[in-house]
Amino acid sequence: MWKLRKQLHFNLGLQQNKAKLYFRKTFSNIFLTLTDLCSKTIICKTSGSCGVRNSKRAKKSPYAVENIVKELNIYFQLYNITNLFIILRMRVNTFFRFLLKELAYYGIKIDRLRISRRIAFNGTRSRKLRRL
Repeated sequence: MWKLRKQLHFNLGLQQNKAKLYFRKTFSNIFLTLTDLCSKTIICKTSGSCGVRNSKRAKKSPYAVENIVKELNIYFQLYNITNLFIILRMRVNTFFRFLLKELAYYGIKIDRLRISRRIAFNGTRSRKLRRL
């Protein structure tokens, strides 16, 4: 009985051919993580694991985004994913534009978009307001 519940829970995570895609760019790498709707990881691809291994500069180029999406296309077809919920962990820039272009090329539609950036805080108090 427990195995049946667990299996049904996982199948409900990939309902209606939807999934989440986390996009994060660090100083020297690009990470794309594909999860189901219950946030269970299906696959995590980086620019280093997709054949771009020359230098830091090559790993964070838009060409690396194209290679990662090409590798993820296998999993899109395997799980019949046609709609994505994209979660950005960075600023919107040219990398995001290349990601959208590549996803459109493979026939993947964007359902929703969320930008969740961390805001730096150094722990200091703000300046005292001036009284007149």
